[in-house]
Amino acid sequence: MVDKETTEFSRGSFKEKILRQLEENAAKQAETKFPDPEDFERPSRSDSEEPERKIEPRKVDLEPFKLPVFDFPAADENEGEPFVENENLPEEGDSLRQNLDGVVSEEIQSQDIPPQFSRSEPKVQDEKIEQEQFLEKKESEKMVKHQPSRRTNSPSKKTSLSKKNKNKNKNKNKNKNKKKKKVTAGKIIAVIVVLLVLVVGGTGWYGYNFVKSGIQPLDSKNATAKSINIPAGSSSKQIGEILQRQSIIKNGMVFQYYTKFKNYSEFKSGYYNLAPNMSLSTIASKLEEGGTEKPVAPTLGKILVPEGYTLTQIAKAVTVNSGSNEKNAKTPFSEADFMKTVQDPTFIAKMVKAYPKLFASLPTKDSGIKYQLEGYLFPATYDYTKSSTVESVIENMIQAANTQLTPYYDTIAQKNLTVNEVLSLAALVEKEANNDDDRRNVAGTFYNRMNAGMTLGSNLSILYAEGKLGEKTSLSEDANIDTNLDSPYNLYTNTGFGPGPVDSPSLSSIKAVLDPSQNDYFYFVADVTTGKVYFAKTLAEQNANVQKYVNDKISS
Repeated sequence: MVDKETTEFSRGSFKEKILRQLEENAAKQAETKFPDPEDFERPSRSDSEEPERKIEPRKVDLEPFKLPVFDFPAADENEGEPFVENENLPEEGDSLRQNLDGVVSEEIQSQDIPPQFSRSEPKVQDEKIEQEQFLEKKESEKMVKHQPSRRTNSPSKKTSLSKKNKNKNKNKNKNKNKKKKKVTAGKIIAVIVVLLVLVVGGTGWYGYNFVKSGIQPLDSKNATAKSINIPAGSSSKQIGEILQRQSIIKNGMVFQYYTKFKNYSEFKSGYYNLAPNMSLSTIASKLEEGGTEKPVAPTLGKILVPEGYTLTQIAKAVTVNSGSNEKNAKTPFSEADFMKTVQDPTFIAKMVKAYPKLFASLPTKDSGIKYQLEGYLFPATYDYTKSSTVESVIENMIQAANTQLTPYYDTIAQKNLTVNEVLSLAALVEKEANNDDDRRNVAGTFYNRMNAGMTLGSNLSILYAEGKLGEKTSLSEDANIDTNLDSPYNLYTNTGFGPGPVDSPSLSSIKAVLDPSQNDYFYFVADVTTGKVYFAKTLAEQNANVQKYVNDKISS
């Protein structure tokens, strides 16, 4: 038998157990938390190539709530009625139940669980709770699975698009790689081509400048010559090495190929006076002419005596170093020393003795001659050395004249002419004509006039007597000369060849005098503007030519 107090105590403990069980279940439910869809990370664009991870929702298995079963003591015999929950409870029990229901309802509301609970229906309530939790999990899974994407609207589309995008990305990457490879290969080829062009262009430019520089003189301002010995049997390569070693040329190899290209091959041995201001062509030409057996003093410069120069003009020429590229380069000789020497009787006697055939007919000083040595200095280019003097320079010019006339001495004697007569007539021919044909015709006309007893009638001799020959004169001065001048050089009043030459004639004029043209002319006149010579047989023709080619052009 269990008394009423025992029964009430058992009921109280039963409620406390139920309360504890509900609190534990509520705590378990509070700890169980479904995954938040926002916690799942979306794949970044950079990871688009990696396979898409499928997010599986975490399942939480909840054990169904089971009410504990208690063995209550049998009811008192006096109490034969079964236990009813809402019957015969004391007021304290009712208040306790109300408190219990209030606590449970608060816990259920805080956990979003339906607050309905009945001891008589515990299993049904648990099933409802489980169904609701299951539905909530499904909804959460849907929320996770159907989370909207920025790119796609559905998981299936996202998967297919991701695959397509993956394939596209792979194709794009392949195309990009191919394009990159092509671009890289193209760049490499372009760089190689540019490098080759630069190398070839640079080599050509360097070679061109190298050859161009090697052809030019080593020092265009240095006319100091050296005596260079070229041994017999030397090749162009060996000669180039010698000249480069002696500081005459820039590069021996350039000399070798230059002479082969220009077909210089007949080089002769001997001693040569060569200067750094000489070009390769000048040096090669000298090597073909031949050197001397013994060394000759090197030249310091050159003196140029043009054809038809008078002694006063030659005196000025000897002061100019024509072998230098510098403007107004001078020689160590003066004009005054030159004129003094050519008029020195001692020097003239010395020359007459040294060259007897040349000076056999030299006019005497009292014959009315202006300068005895006028016309006896041959026009040419002369070298001078450190040991050269004015006398040696003049003697070289006289020696050259003797050398040029030596082949013609016999011819002069056969024609009953003297060297002075030949030089005198050749000096006039030199000034009156410009080419060999005109020279021979002029010489023939002079012979015709002398053979006819006429004077030579040359204006040149009068200009020379007046000191104007070789000077700049106007056409009017040339045409209006004083034909009545009292001078041995007045060939309008004096017959014959004149006292002596009025300038230094060329070899061509000398040959023209020794071999004149056979013609019927007695007159000639040169056009004052063109220099062309017009010949005439009669005085009337001559006057017409003078009026046409001289007077009319002077007046205009």
